[in-house]
Amino acid sequence: MLDLKNMKKMHLQAGVLLGTLLIFLISNFIFGSGPLNFIPPLIGAIIVVEIFVFVGMEVKAGATKHGWKHEVLDTLVALLVAVAIWYGASFVLNTETPISGVVSCSMLPNLQRGDFVLVHGSPVTAYEINMTSQELESLNDKAEITYGNKSATIKGSIFSYCVFNRHTDMCQAFVEYPDEFVEKKGAFTYTYDRCPLTYSNGTEVSQPCLTSVIFHDRQYLTNFSNDVMIYNPPQTDYYSLIGDIVHRTMFKINMDGEYYYLTRGDNNPILDIQIYNYQNNLENRPVPEENVRGKVILRIPILGYFKLFLSGYLQEDPQCRTQLEFPTVD
Repeated sequence: MLDLKNMKKMHLQAGVLLGTLLIFLISNFIFGSGPLNFIPPLIGAIIVVEIFVFVGMEVKAGATKHGWKHEVLDTLVALLVAVAIWYGASFVLNTETPISGVVSCSMLPNLQRGDFVLVHGSPVTAYEINMTSQELESLNDKAEITYGNKSATIKGSIFSYCVFNRHTDMCQAFVEYPDEFVEKKGAFTYTYDRCPLTYSNGTEVSQPCLTSVIFHDRQYLTNFSNDVMIYNPPQTDYYSLIGDIVHRTMFKINMDGEYYYLTRGDNNPILDIQIYNYQNNLENRPVPEENVRGKVILRIPILGYFKLFLSGYLQEDPQCRTQLEFPTVD
């Protein structure tokens, strides 16, 4: 027999959660930047508290009605059902991570922060290139920079270097004339230019960004028809401090039958492999195939926020207020 009273309570709880989420979205739009930007994360924290309170209320109500032993048994059954659903979805979708939430704004405009995404463990489309083991390893060599009649050798990339050394003469020149810089890094050559950057308030500026990658005399532009994949960064990578990454695949590298992937966020100025953190001396390496969770096949807006808040991702990063445009395949 249906428990109408309990169903009404569940509908009320769901309404409260969705209502608070709506308040979060409105406050994030209004206060997401500026001196009151602490308000959206505070509302996100309230949502987390609401979730725990509602779960606690259900557990207490069940224990009062049926006893704690029965409630513990019901909870264990619910957990087993959730685990079964997860593993069932993993089996059907052929991946260890069948669902995920988009944490950052690195994939704007094609994926939004808070999107709930469905993942399928099928082959990923990208530029397919063959490399020797020496060429693959060279992608993490030091970068040889040439501009005008000058040259330099640095770790990471010229973009990453200038994030931490912006006041040097070379970086000031890079900001003004990035198209005059050529970055040679092992088997790859990277070219730069100034790219339009639009803020959410309508302000338009420009900044240096990667325009193309040259390999064996062929020029490659980012292709938005390539798949968006989810991968778990190797433990020694800088991105391992973040967790699973949702980015578009740029290259699928065949190295003697072993596959590696290079990716880029649709709103990022450079490839993931070009990012170097000078504070921690950490880089990102090509992603081995065994670290790939799959490709995104479906997105549901907003619902991913619940996963983000429960995981502690309350604060929105400044990138969510900007949109970068760079050359892509038509």
